[in-house]
Amino acid sequence: MQRNVRTWERAASVAAGAMLVAAAARRRQPASRTAALGLGLIARGAAGYCPVNAALGRRVSNGDTRAALGGSRGIRLQERITIARRPEEVYGYWQDLSRLPQFMRHLDSVEPIDDRRSHWVMRGPGGVRLEWDAEVINDIPRELIAWKSLAGADVVSAGSVRFEPVGKGTAVTVTMQYQPPIGKAAAALAWLAGQSPSSHLREDLQRMKQLLEAGRGDVGEGLASAWHEPRLSTLR
Repeated sequence: MQRNVRTWERAASVAAGAMLVAAAARRRQPASRTAALGLGLIARGAAGYCPVNAALGRRVSNGDTRAALGGSRGIRLQERITIARRPEEVYGYWQDLSRLPQFMRHLDSVEPIDDRRSHWVMRGPGGVRLEWDAEVINDIPRELIAWKSLAGADVVSAGSVRFEPVGKGTAVTVTMQYQPPIGKAAAALAWLAGQSPSSHLREDLQRMKQLLEAGRGDVGEGLASAWHEPRLSTLR
């Protein structure tokens, strides 16, 4: 069997499997499907071989968003929330990506590299550290920010956040698509164990809403740079 799981991914697989086995044990269902799948993840991590990856011809991702997320591949999330702040204010807050860890609890940091690129650090399954560089590919003031990960990413992803005026507030729609570090099956298992990615995103956006509506989100600095020309590049 040729190894087709990266070293950090093996650690994440073992950690996720252990969490599922522990969840089954707490529910006193050691012979449940969740426990069996958890043991399968542990075996996957220990061996460094995944039969699903082999069947799909997957080896090591090169970070190409088209290859990793095209068609039905990847996990797609979309959540919408209304915030009682003006679109230019919410846009200004999002435009400084270093603020995202203030409400996205799994993000450790987002550090700007230049005016388009940034370096992201996230805590993955079992506390595994995941890192990647991302690039803003579409930036329309007060309306839209879109991004994609760059080559070599631990988490291949692409997404956008759209800002629409609604009465005296703003409807914020976040759309994300990503290749989960331990595969689609593991993402489904995490959902079974009560760790739904969509619920995490929903909770993150609720924290952002509370932060901005309470006046604790610093939007002032973002507003100063919010009035530049739209920026657009193609996803390649």
